Order: sequence, then structure tokens, then C-alpha cells
Amino acid sequence: MAGLLRASEEGLKIIDMVRRNLGWNKADELWCQAALTSKATLKRFWTQQPIRRETFIHICKAVGVKNWQDIVAREIQEPELLSAAIADIPLESQNDRTFPLPENLPPVRNWVQRTKEIEILKTTIVNSDITAISIVGLPGIGKTTLVSQLIRQIHTENTPFTCAAWQSLQSATGKAPPFDRTIDSLLFTLSNGDITAAVNAQNDYFKKTENLLKILREKPCLLVFDRADTLLKAGEAKAAGYFADDCAEYAWLFKQLLETEHQSKIIFTSRESLAELPSTVTREIQLNGLDRDAAVALLQSFNLTANAEELAEMGDRYSGHPKALQLVAALIRDDTEFQGNVGIFLHQRDWLLIRDIERAIDEMIARLGDSEQTCLSRISVYQTSEYPLSLAGISAQMPEVSKYELKENIIQALKRRQLLYYDRHLKSYHLHPLVREKGEYLLNQNPENLRTAHSQAYSYYISIPLKPKSEWQDIEDIKPLIGSHYHASQAGDLDAANAIISEVYEYLRQWNCAELVCENLPLPLLTEVKNISLSDAGKMPNPQ
Repeated sequence: MAGLLRASEEGLKIIDMVRRNLGWNKADELWCQAALTSKATLKRFWTQQPIRRETFIHICKAVGVKNWQDIVAREIQEPELLSAAIADIPLESQNDRTFPLPENLPPVRNWVQRTKEIEILKTTIVNSDITAISIVGLPGIGKTTLVSQLIRQIHTENTPFTCAAWQSLQSATGKAPPFDRTIDSLLFTLSNGDITAAVNAQNDYFKKTENLLKILREKPCLLVFDRADTLLKAGEAKAAGYFADDCAEYAWLFKQLLETEHQSKIIFTSRESLAELPSTVTREIQLNGLDRDAAVALLQSFNLTANAEELAEMGDRYSGHPKALQLVAALIRDDTEFQGNVGIFLHQRDWLLIRDIERAIDEMIARLGDSEQTCLSRISVYQTSEYPLSLAGISAQMPEVSKYELKENIIQALKRRQLLYYDRHLKSYHLHPLVREKGEYLLNQNPENLRTAHSQAYSYYISIPLKPKSEWQDIEDIKPLIGSHYHASQAGDLDAANAIISEVYEYLRQWNCAELVCENLPLPLLTEVKNISLSDAGKMPNPQ
């Protein structure tokens, strides 16, 4: 094809419709970032002026139009017009490319500046001895988008790579595609079409792997395996992170890629840790949600009606989860109940999960063994934002298993499946809000299990040692008692809840914190507390 393309009138109508759905203007900064182009080039696109073929394709794919050929008016073949057009293109679009972008590279939409993450990935890929990076995190957290943007940026910079290949291991069945299909695609791409499936037909996976390694030794390549979690075992806790038996060929390929010397680098994205990858040459990076500023910027791109505080609250509720924020923002924008008003949504909803978000969480829950699901649902009763969750707290919920089984298998499995996190600074565990809400839902299916979990949480909190009463200064000094009071109330043990509130109420009143506790009291006990007379209060311990 010719080196330059221009859009047709009908093509522009298609592009205009999809960019409106994204909430982008015709020279939106997010569009420029996703297409790796400038506003000047976008303006040329809209005025049907010729632009480089590669840039034209990026502009279309950035808004989700994969069939970019439908947008093209005609190919430019006249030498004079070609020379004039190239001379007219801004210099910034003439950057040297170190390798062609993969044809199946996923589009980048609603990109927010994950600058820190991009720089860490670049440094690790280009300037370290690490052979592979494994990027793990919840579904929708942005793993695929991050790597797609990384490749687009590396593509414009002076790096050692001369070719790149993107292999998605996702399928409609949830299982990885056949091994031969994946490695045949890699060989075809990295050999510039010289090694076809027909040429490979008689080769087994040993020979195909050997041919791939030969290419990787000859030239520095960048390989991406997206959704590698489809290769992993489900069910038993101690098997979490290990390759499924029917994926032995993939396991062999990855072993060879990481343990054989060559010039290339590999990136994996996965919803679960890849436990069998050798840690000496692999670095695992856990991808978390967006920070508050980035989450607010993402929400603002949907043109919602909201003040800064409401947008910040929305970002905090979802812990910056990009996919959840986009789905909820689209719901607020399009639903006649909300009419784009974030404040109405926040006021009416005291839950997080909506169907599209819950579906992805369900896929992860379905991979759990019985002990993992039991543990996850039970610890969801803890309000970890109020008090750190320790190993002892988790152990209190799983008295039927040994501490070894709990720590080495169940907790390890939940961590590998990105469902339980450990904060090394706070020295505590926590659940993502979306996962915690799903765990609560599972627990609520059985009222007796719910009462038991709250009762065990009460026992855990009441056992935590406190300072002497003479040293109590504020509510932080009695947080375990507040926790035990809450769980006793939820378990229906009003005698235990009453005993705790009687012990601390006067302190809370002096600290102006009584209402925080009263909000969680059952009605009979709440009435009793509010009827405490001044004379009764005088009989209570004096916090002074």
C-alpha cells in the first residue's frame, strides 16, 4: 500500500460517532496519547488531508475501529502528492521507529498517566538483566492497557528491540488457545512471514520452540503473553499459580524462554501469580488502582455533573479501579435515573458491584477451592479500613485448619490469585473493596455462617491487649473494643455488646465519638444507651 492515507466522508462519520461515545473531542489529548500522535495530525485527519498509513491506523484503533480500511478514501500513489504530503507532516510524526507495532495490539482508551508504572517497566525491560516481567492484578485493573501503552511508547524511542509480538491467551471458553496456534503465530510474526503454519506442520513443540529460540538469539524481540492466567490450575489452594496439566507445552516453552540465553525480553499479564516462573530472571509487578488524581481525571473524561469532592469519593470507593470507574461513570452518564449526576448516584447507592463488574469478580471466585472461598467470605466481615487485619485475625476465622495450612496454602493461594493483599508498611492484610463486597454477599447466603463469622471476629477483637484505662487518650486506644462491640452486635450477642458499650460509652462521650458507635447498635440496645442518665454516667469510670 501507499505510505499515506486519508479519510473518506463516510469514514469520518463513523469515527465521529465512536469518538462521541467515548466523550472525546476531535483533538482530545487522550486520543493523541492513545494514537501516539499530535493534535496537528488529528486536525489533518479530520480535514481529510493525507497522513502516514501507520498513524492513520493508530487513530482509528484508538477509538476502537479495528477495520480501519473502512475509513480510507483512497490510497495516495502520485509521487508529487506523496512528496508534498511528507514534507507537510510535522516533524514529531517522523520519529524513527525501532520496530513495527503488532497488528493485534489492543487499543488504548481513556489512558491516564501511569507515569511511574511505565518508567518502572521501561527500566526493567531495557536496562536490567531481568528476562521477563509478570504484571499481575485484578481483572479490569489495567494490565493489558498498561502494556499496550508501554509498547507504543517504546516503539517511538531508541530501544534495542527490532520486532515485537503480542499473543493473547484469552478465549471465549476461558481456556488458553491450542499451543500450536500460539507458537505458529509467534514464528510467523517474528520471522516476518517466512515461517508459516504450513512450514511448521511436521514439527513437534520441541522443534517449534527451538526455532523460536533461534530467532530470539539472532535479534532482540519483545514478546507479550496477555492473560497467562488461563494456563493455570483452578480449585485446590496449594495448586494456585501452577500450570494446568493440559498446558504442559506452554510450561515447557516458558521454561526455555526464561532459562536459555538470548537477546529478547518477555512480558506476561495475569490475574494470578505465575508461581513456576524462575524468580531469578523474572520480576513480578502487582498493578494497583489509580491514585486519586488519576481516578478523578478518568471520571472527568465522561463529562459528568459533579464537584471535586464527589469525584474523589467515587475514586476512593472503588480504590481507583479503572474498569469499575469507567463502567459506573457510563452508567451515571446514560441512565435516566442519574442523568449524569454523581451526587445522586453516591446518595442512592451503598453498594459497589454492578453486573458487569461482578461478572469479572465471579470468574475469579469460581477458581477458588472450598477452603479459599470459606476464608475469603469469613474475613470479609472485618472492617479493615478501621483496624489492621493480622494473621491472628484470619486464623480466628479458620479454627478448623492448622496455622501451617492456613498460612502456606490458603493465604498464599488468595495472595497469588490477587484476592488478598499484604501491606508491608502497615504489616496487615486487606481485601479490595470489590472483593470484600463479593465475600460479604457469599457469606450472607447463609445466616448461620454470617453469625458465626461475626462471633469469631468478636472473640478475636476482645482478645487484643489494650493500654491501661488510665492511658486512654482517644478512640484509637480502644479500637479493638469498638471492633468487638460491632461484631457482637452483628452476631446478635446483645449482652456482650452491652457490656462493651457500658465500659467505653463515657469515654466516647467525652471524646465526642459516641455517635460513631450508636450508629452500629441494634434498636433495643441503642434505646438503652440513649437513656443513660447523668446520674448513671456519674457511676461510670472518669476518663480524666
